[in-house]
Amino acid sequence: MRLPVRIAVVIPAGPEDDVLDTLASVVHYTESSRIIVVIDDTSNPDGVTHIRSHRPDTVIIPAPDKAPGTQGGLWVKLATGYRWLLDRYTPEIVLRLDADALLIGHGLELAAKEVFSSDPAVGLLGSYRIGPDGGFRDSSWAAGRLRTETGPRGILHPKCRSTLQHFLGLARGHGYIDGESVLGGAYIHSYEAAECINRRGWFSQPWLASSQLGEDHLMTLLTMAAGYRIRDFGGPVHPLALKWKGLPGHPADLLAAGKIVTHSVRYWQDLSERQVREIFAQARTQGSSL
Repeated sequence: MRLPVRIAVVIPAGPEDDVLDTLASVVHYTESSRIIVVIDDTSNPDGVTHIRSHRPDTVIIPAPDKAPGTQGGLWVKLATGYRWLLDRYTPEIVLRLDADALLIGHGLELAAKEVFSSDPAVGLLGSYRIGPDGGFRDSSWAAGRLRTETGPRGILHPKCRSTLQHFLGLARGHGYIDGESVLGGAYIHSYEAAECINRRGWFSQPWLASSQLGEDHLMTLLTMAAGYRIRDFGGPVHPLALKWKGLPGHPADLLAAGKIVTHSVRYWQDLSERQVREIFAQARTQGSSL
């Protein structure tokens, strides 16, 4: 029997990631009805032991062998985590979180659930067409890469090509625009959308590791192929504040704006990752404001 929880969080962790600080942010800002799944790609047994003893609601599963750490390989690792999770739990929402992302505010469960409840056709929330500054996100690179991998040159990886061709056809039938995706630093699936993908066996496709598309491109493609829509959740008025590289604003400004999740904490202008994380850790001890 699968266990109901309010929120599940799936985090891929690599050797350079401060995953313990990221976990601390998740524990601080999410409700107690949760399960956290860390996909361990650290090659560090001591680190795994430390994480395992960190929280009783945190589970570590090994990353699958022979999958590269980025692009399609990262999607295969995330799919392993989703599959493990959905075979055992029925979360209301699933937050996919990079290890260099942080929760910085309360209320994500309620904010996401309100959107999913108001429109059950929406299955994925994230930084989609609108970025944190209100500008439009550019999907041209991914559209070109998708054309390459589904076209004649994709024959180098025939199973990957035929799979992408199949999903592209399905997704286009539901309004998909080639290359569009949520940003992989953090995004949120409804349980219904994630379980629909899992039930169809779509999280069990290790040959997608050969794709050079980002895991976020692949996850968005599969979500729309399953018949669900995507909604912006990362614009100026939304809870997510995400950029591909570095933070979208000074930590104090993100806190003052009431943001709930941010990416990437690797740096902000001249602030290092350590300094950025220290500011947000201090906010956790001082009631989320500075």
